Amino acid sequence: MNINTFLSRIPLRYWGYLSLSLWGVAILFLLRPDPYNLDEGSAKSLLLVWSVADQVAASVVTFGAPDLRALLFLPVAFLWTGNVFAAKVFTALLLALAIWLLYLWNRHNVNAENALIASGLLIISPLILNQIDTLSSGIYLLPAFAFGAWLNVEYRLNPRPGGGWYFAQLLISAFSVSLHPIGLAYPLALLWSWYKEPLDQTQQKYFFTGISFVVLFTLFMLGGWSYVAWFQNPIKSLSITILGPSLGSELSAVSWVVGGLMLTGLIIVVFKQYRNLWSDFTGRTFLIGLTLGVTTSDSAWGIIALSLILYFGIPLLLQLHHIRAGKGFIQQRGLMMLFIIILSTVFMRADKSYYEIRQSGFLSDEDQLIYILAEEAENARKIAEEDKSGKNPVLLRVASQWPSRTMIACKCDTLPLPPAAQDPQTQLTMLRSISHLLFNPRQASNAALARNLSILGGEIIETIALQPGGVLLHFKNAKAPVNPTRTK
Repeated sequence: MNINTFLSRIPLRYWGYLSLSLWGVAILFLLRPDPYNLDEGSAKSLLLVWSVADQVAASVVTFGAPDLRALLFLPVAFLWTGNVFAAKVFTALLLALAIWLLYLWNRHNVNAENALIASGLLIISPLILNQIDTLSSGIYLLPAFAFGAWLNVEYRLNPRPGGGWYFAQLLISAFSVSLHPIGLAYPLALLWSWYKEPLDQTQQKYFFTGISFVVLFTLFMLGGWSYVAWFQNPIKSLSITILGPSLGSELSAVSWVVGGLMLTGLIIVVFKQYRNLWSDFTGRTFLIGLTLGVTTSDSAWGIIALSLILYFGIPLLLQLHHIRAGKGFIQQRGLMMLFIIILSTVFMRADKSYYEIRQSGFLSDEDQLIYILAEEAENARKIAEEDKSGKNPVLLRVASQWPSRTMIACKCDTLPLPPAAQDPQTQLTMLRSISHLLFNPRQASNAALARNLSILGGEIIETIALQPGGVLLHFKNAKAPVNPTRTK
């Protein structure tokens, strides 16, 4: 038996598993191993489950209720407490499962060629890499939507009111809603499905009642979406899906062109494929999510837009060249091959740039401040270890605008920013146990706090670092000595 005969006998699905495995191994070398460049919501969830796993009381409980990413991180937290990279590996595995489910769905609804091309391009896009590295909410919406669509099919094939598949769909609804406003798309698509295609009235009532209660309860418990920035530039988000995140905040001319082309393509795909989108459960979920996401137009919305363009736009390209007898491969699939080569080349070049940026040690404006604080904390620990007398306890309690990310990086006791007081002296009383304060005074929400701190003057507060992303302040006469909390 020669090698060609042996390879031809291997089922195609195993080649798919091998490809996903190779992608998973390759992407691990592109991710940051350090505790920076994280999403604040994911950092809060990680801190909470680490605290539970180690049975250690932590100030993270004062940060507010985390989203349901905490449930996902529980296994990782108990096995590798304090390891951020383990959470990234788990997220990559979760995304691989989502891509596999989306491939099966698209192969069943369209064809294997479209499913393979769309899934392959989606998984190597620079935005996917960035979302895994930051543990942002958008990267968990894809698994939620893909797994939720599969659950919907499985339940309808074997309906059992009050069974496991029913409560699993309620859990996916709560999970997706807790992440982002786009997460409302799944329960809304599910409600529409049971409104138009109910199996019977009893089950319809079960789903209407259960989904409505779960969504409202989740929103009430979380108090909305704390870390979502509203009404961002959609052109920027769409350009990042192709070119990857840029170093500066200003958009280049190339980014405007690419983002504009993406927006045009998105409008064309939605217009051309509207009926197919709305008639399919997964397509309906993407369409509702795309509509809801316009209110934020952030990177999570960019993932939904890119997924919709690839899975529903590629069939439009394939329809331009029907297979006819007597035509060669170039005539049949020339345009499609050109599209794949150009887009995959741009994607891989953007992934390489992302890796080079990571290797250079570049940090965002906010992370630069957190890094300076982490160095301060490490120096304070070294001084405390060298001081055998114990007469000079370490004063290190931080109030931060980004408390979860700060606590992970500096491994010290961290609290959220205090509210602005009516006068500077009252503000100083509120901050009597704080040794360091980290925030962005240029933001309108911090204007009153910045004014109070500026009036207190240099005799009480000294500026350690002033960066474009904010300022790091040190209070000279912190009253309550607190040793740094050691976090694994």
